[in-house]
Amino acid sequence: MVDNIRMEYNISIQRCCKLILLHKSVFYYRAKGRSDELLRMRMNEIAAVRVRYGFWRIHILLRREGFMDNHKRMYRVYCEKG
Repeated sequence: MVDNIRMEYNISIQRCCKLILLHKSVFYYRAKGRSDELLRMRMNEIAAVRVRYGFWRIHILLRREGFMDNHKRMYRVYCEKG
């Protein structure tokens, strides 16, 4: 959106961002995608070996192994796995 306005009116990025009340850092932000495959595989291994463990126990074991993802991300992967 910012780029369209900028090209149409031939104004700077800073001025365009001020015009639509957007911080300049938002314009330059690029999302970095992360893969959940390693976390998913390790979670499957733990769940297969320790069938009675629930999410929180698996989360604690993964933390001890060095996975520093927060509980919300791990829970999303856990629910996708079923």
